[in-house]
Amino acid sequence: MKKRSREINIFSMSALDLFASAMGAFILITIVLFPFFPNLGDSSKRIVEEKARLEQERAKLRQERTGLEQERAKLKQEKAKVPKTKVEDAELQREKARLEQEQIRLKQERVKLEQEMAKLEQERAKLEQERTKAPKPQNNPLEERIKALEKQLNGTSVLLGIKTTARKFVIVVDMSGSIYQPRGQDYRQFITLSVRDMLASFQSEIELVLIGFHSPNRRARLHFWPENRRYFRVQKNTRNRVVATINNWMGLVDGGTPTREALTAALALNPEEIILLSDGAPSEDWRQVVNAVTAQNRKKIPIHAVAIGIYVTKRDFIDFLVQLTKRNGGYFVGAKPG
Repeated sequence: MKKRSREINIFSMSALDLFASAMGAFILITIVLFPFFPNLGDSSKRIVEEKARLEQERAKLRQERTGLEQERAKLKQEKAKVPKTKVEDAELQREKARLEQEQIRLKQERVKLEQEMAKLEQERAKLEQERTKAPKPQNNPLEERIKALEKQLNGTSVLLGIKTTARKFVIVVDMSGSIYQPRGQDYRQFITLSVRDMLASFQSEIELVLIGFHSPNRRARLHFWPENRRYFRVQKNTRNRVVATINNWMGLVDGGTPTREALTAALALNPEEIILLSDGAPSEDWRQVVNAVTAQNRKKIPIHAVAIGIYVTKRDFIDFLVQLTKRNGGYFVGAKPG
């Protein structure tokens, strides 16, 4: 019987096969991962490049974040322009309807006044004919009636729906940037035509000073015509000079709306009445403007306001003009192109 070999051999064929398989697996894994091993020869340069790349990514993320913040602020502003609740929207609609009715009423009154003036003119012509036929006593009742009618005709004017008997005016004209927007509204020609129509509505000669106001570079700037701030006597043959001045001012529209400074300057000229033409609320708090102007208007000079353009959607603008005219004895009317 053959004896078993008791010699222990750790390098048997099975062990060698295991070692060879493990070595092969290690080599394959090393080959696969070789591109991901850092190059230790230029590690400092690689770190600098990687740091620069990360800084660029960080700057890019900051720019994107800034853009998102600006977009968020823009959306917030647009959201603030929209009525926050249905109640506010309903109030705005009611205010719009009330103002439209008020405008219709003023137009009807204007038509009625024009008809009355036409009747008075016809009656005056009729009395004039009777006077030429009748003898001329010392106290001719027809003569007195004609003089009374002429006084009544020459004493009342209707300016864009505003009835007035004054003869000494300051017209304050808005020259802010909102009057003309290249891709939006353009009220320049409409304001010029509105002033022309007002001058044509006067039944007799008037005295006038123009004040234009805006704030380019955030500083209030006032334009006066005449420049010496003395009242100019407007007649039929001199109206074109006033219209030309307004037309020139409309080429300078820019900046904000310093309404308080303009009305303060108008009150200092001591007119009989003031007419404000504007398309938006003041740059500062409109309540402070109303309080300041009313406090300075110790002589209770009537201040009228003409809202230019689509004003019914501007709640602050409407409130400003309503309070300004109400507290200073004037009228508030709207005028829009078309």
